[in-house]
Amino acid sequence: MKIKLLLVLFLSLFFIGRVNAIDEKKVVRVGISNQNFSTWEHINAKFSSNDFIKIIDMSQTAQIEPIEPLKTIEVMIDDSLFNIYIDNELKYEKLNGPLLLSSNDDLQILELNRKGIPAKYKGMIELRHCKNGIRFHIINVIDMQNYLRGVVSNEMPISFGLEALKAQSVAARNYAANAKISDYYDVVDSTASQVYYGVNSYKDMADSAIYQTQGIYALYNEQPITALYFSTSPGITDDWDDVFGDGNYSAKHPYLKARYDLDNKPLKDEKDVEEFYSKKDNGLDINSPKFRWEFEFSRGELEEILHATLQQQSKANLVNPKYDGDIKLEGLKEIKILNRTQSGRITELEIISKTGNYKIKNQLAIRRVFKKNNMLLPSTNFFVETSKKEEKLINESEESGLIKLFDFSSDEKYPVSFKFIGGGFGHGVGMSQYGASSLAKQGKKYPEILNHYYSDIVISTMPKSVEYSEANLSSKTEFYFEPEIYDKAYLLINNTRNVSEFPFRINDFVFNETKSIANRGVVKINITEYLKQGQNEIFFAPLTRENRNKHIIYRVEFQQCKK
Repeated sequence: MKIKLLLVLFLSLFFIGRVNAIDEKKVVRVGISNQNFSTWEHINAKFSSNDFIKIIDMSQTAQIEPIEPLKTIEVMIDDSLFNIYIDNELKYEKLNGPLLLSSNDDLQILELNRKGIPAKYKGMIELRHCKNGIRFHIINVIDMQNYLRGVVSNEMPISFGLEALKAQSVAARNYAANAKISDYYDVVDSTASQVYYGVNSYKDMADSAIYQTQGIYALYNEQPITALYFSTSPGITDDWDDVFGDGNYSAKHPYLKARYDLDNKPLKDEKDVEEFYSKKDNGLDINSPKFRWEFEFSRGELEEILHATLQQQSKANLVNPKYDGDIKLEGLKEIKILNRTQSGRITELEIISKTGNYKIKNQLAIRRVFKKNNMLLPSTNFFVETSKKEEKLINESEESGLIKLFDFSSDEKYPVSFKFIGGGFGHGVGMSQYGASSLAKQGKKYPEILNHYYSDIVISTMPKSVEYSEANLSSKTEFYFEPEIYDKAYLLINNTRNVSEFPFRINDFVFNETKSIANRGVVKINITEYLKQGQNEIFFAPLTRENRNKHIIYRVEFQQCKK
């Protein structure tokens, strides 16, 4: 079927100065950790499947005879060489690797539990030796959609609702699209990236959210945003630079700006902070158990905690001066706040004590220093109340006959206890998950949720490039479209390289007559009438030989229905 283009709108700003497109990440490489997520390096591992397992030694592209279903395959490494045991019998030895395991059924890693049962993964498993040659990495190589199926229900409860789960799906897809944390894998399976438990995490509601956002990204300046998210906002989220920046505004994340619930405003001083965090009924995240919280420490208890945690954080160079514990912290006088963000999040504080003062300049380090019941503080959005009752220190070292290091004989008094009063859970930048749930329950659709938390974004497919190809390689974009959510969809084409023609197809509709717009640089075409509820496809044929040194870039942008 040949259809003539009906509507062309010209843009003056689209793609100005930009001719690059990002390859949409279809496959994700996930580093699999051990049982307690303490390392991604393994000495041995056992695998099984309900179907045959094929093993390829990629150094030789040699395929080992398929292993029968339900057999136990144990892989061990010795001086960078792999040995394979089948049901405890050595079958293959001194393989160079990397090894690639695949099956028509799920691959199970025995002796590794996720969600309380043996871990199972779709896709393939790659085993690649570490640089030291005595351990190896386990990498799950999996398509994006199945990767998200193993992530979304771990990162957000199903009870939060379909639209919140859709927002979470887009955020998680964006996160994976930008991730590359090592030479071996893009992400890992823990909170160091996104929590990924493989097949054991699959849930129908999350699957629906992932399916109904297939191919959809949040973009800023034609690039997928780093879509940070966290559990609970106290009522105000924060700028990326204020929380993670180095003090010099970098403008690398202009879409991660402070967002306010209701009629909130920046907290400018300690009085504002105390007033704000004393209120318990004002915010989208009010249903979170961490919307507001309190933790109280006796002075002695907190001194003991600080003695351990300050040493730990000093090893990470996050305490100034370093605390080695040789002179034990005693006589805790004050927790002095040195810097806050506009949400009241503490990014620097000073611990003032009889035996020394210590500055901490990192919000995560601060959370780790003030542990309660061996758990981090939920956030650094807090203020500290000290007890009005004070007491003199007892010089225990003098009474016990030990060398007297400090003179505690003065009349100086010290607080009996410290109460931390605060709100929120997590780093506070980007999308609040409890807030997303609240917006969804108000009837907001996922684009509205994303736009609430990420500034100046567009909901779009990934920009793709169309070029000449000797192998006749085409370009295809697949995405899910919901007419009840989106009022219009536009195909945006950048042809600033003056390609003479670029035929394409939208589902069953073929557009061959493109010469009339080929010399117009940048165009925006309303394609809403050619789309259907559900899965859609846009297909561009490769450019002709006469255009072999040129390319075009295209994407689909969605405009949400106006209420």
